[in-house]
Amino acid sequence: MPEKTEKKDIININFVCSGNTCRSYIAEAIATHLLKTVYFKKCPGAKDKVSIGSAGTEVMFTENPANTYRILDIFEIPNIKFKPKQIDISIVRSSNLIITMATSHKKNIISRFINIDKKKIFNLLELSNIILYVQSESIYSRKTQERGASQASNIYKDYPGKPAYNKYLLEKDNIIYPKSTKHLKTISAVNERLRIIKNTGAQSIIFPLSIDIEDPFGRSVDVYIKVAKLIKENIIIIFNYLFN
Repeated sequence: MPEKTEKKDIININFVCSGNTCRSYIAEAIATHLLKTVYFKKCPGAKDKVSIGSAGTEVMFTENPANTYRILDIFEIPNIKFKPKQIDISIVRSSNLIITMATSHKKNIISRFINIDKKKIFNLLELSNIILYVQSESIYSRKTQERGASQASNIYKDYPGKPAYNKYLLEKDNIIYPKSTKHLKTISAVNERLRIIKNTGAQSIIFPLSIDIEDPFGRSVDVYIKVAKLIKENIIIIFNYLFN
């Protein structure tokens, strides 16, 4: 059965790892805290219209390890729940964006749930790199306006393997510039940015050497700190694009 279209009045973002006890739980807590303390102020139209959740592909434990809570305390982030959740078809279908912690999680979801929109599933580091790429393309396009739209059109036209994102920049030999992110106020603007990143050609992205967030389960607090910091940094990149 084909996947139903997500409701456009509510944006559901779910983070996914293996057991939903460390990485995805930490990501959900960080994302929820950032929305409430930072991004709802920058994008008032998104308040009460963005839902953050998390789940695991292979949930085995019913409680989170102590180090997960220690890290949230260190980062001064409130706990948000206590029971790990197994991903299921309802979570996948209702999600506008699924952000996994490792390649294996993304492959697991795609192989387990058929007839879903695969374009809405990203690894965390993959997604942040796509966004940085989209933003760099936007900056380049604005600069080329000074040299004339027709010249910029030719640059993109002759660019080998041009990215899918270019279709948002070019139309009838005229450059179309993405709306400014300076004063985003409505949820429809956030949905438009989701549409852009879902349709950006991944082959045009320069990926980091590894797009996996290492699993800190059973390891030291120092490892948890490293992982939490990396998760937070990349969520900020994503949210700066979606909600700024």
